[in-house]
Amino acid sequence: MTRPLPRIPCRAVLFDAMGTLFHPHPSVGAVYARVARRFGVDADPAALDHGFRAAWRELAPGRFGADPDRRTSDALEHDWWRGAVGRTFLHAGLEPPSRECFEAIFESFAHPDAWRVFPDVAPALAALRERGLCLGVVSNFDTRLTRICAGLGLANAFHFILPSSQAGSAKPAAAIFQRALRLAATPPHLAVMVGDSPEDDVAGAAAIGCRAILLDRQGRDQHVPAIRSLAELPSVLDA
Repeated sequence: MTRPLPRIPCRAVLFDAMGTLFHPHPSVGAVYARVARRFGVDADPAALDHGFRAAWRELAPGRFGADPDRRTSDALEHDWWRGAVGRTFLHAGLEPPSRECFEAIFESFAHPDAWRVFPDVAPALAALRERGLCLGVVSNFDTRLTRICAGLGLANAFHFILPSSQAGSAKPAAAIFQRALRLAATPPHLAVMVGDSPEDDVAGAAAIGCRAILLDRQGRDQHVPAIRSLAELPSVLDA
């Protein structure tokens, strides 16, 4: 733990998805390269990983436009990802993939073999469910998220899974958190948001009166109250 957290009373715990519950496997670039080979494109996974990071830096700030409510949908998410994948290939020194190749890449990330669950997830979720807490997923993701969680064996651990495209609004906007609180039937002061983004997860939840816990797996900021593993989570929550 970076800095210790006080014990927090709660009835519901909301989790971010990517970076909190699971991560790409073996990497984004490796999945892109594997799919591209089916379409006759020889791509280096490391170059695509580098290209993805560059494309993310360029495009992520405008992913939800200038709308303060960060309105989104499956169609908007799909179009954004087509641009992001195209920029990834360009940064790797390749032509953007064909539409058919992009669709195959996009679909590949709906399958569990493109992801791995962090080892601390299952024990933490089991401990929290034993306390009778309502558990939900609140993520800036499209509706592939439901299939991913089911394929990774996570779906049954949660009372609901709420991707931003289904909510119509993305974190840190208030609307997605308010929708989650309605699903959890819990007032803000008794809900806790857990995620790896100080802006989207912590600040977004705090703005509507929820408590929030930063999951800092890498220990990036020793001055911010955070947990390094979900194994620490049950000890800071009072059911």
